[in-house]
Amino acid sequence: MACHELSALRIAIGELLEKEAHDLLHEREELAPVLGERPELKRLAEAKTFPALEEALREALLHLEERAAQEPEEPYWRGLLLAVEAMEGRLKALRAEAEALYQDLDALHGRLHRLFPRRR
Repeated sequence: MACHELSALRIAIGELLEKEAHDLLHEREELAPVLGERPELKRLAEAKTFPALEEALREALLHLEERAAQEPEEPYWRGLLLAVEAMEGRLKALRAEAEALYQDLDALHGRLHRLFPRRR
């Protein structure tokens, strides 16, 4: 068993953060055998935007929910599902913080223009 969803998410976030290739090597090696049969993991690992990350993560969660329902006696799938759901919450919080920063920058820019109007 492997936590492919977490590896794919780590790759995507690592790429957004421009991490060194060797930092993500373990995750890439772990995912390589399953990417052909799990398109949602491929989309997740290759996501370049918050919306793409969120959509691919939702798809991965659906897959995990199905897997957990198919094997209810196997606690691993339920545990992995809960872990990925927790990461979905962290991703939403990260996006909300980035959105707030974006809005703060807009407000700050407006204030600076009011304090120091452009001279023509």
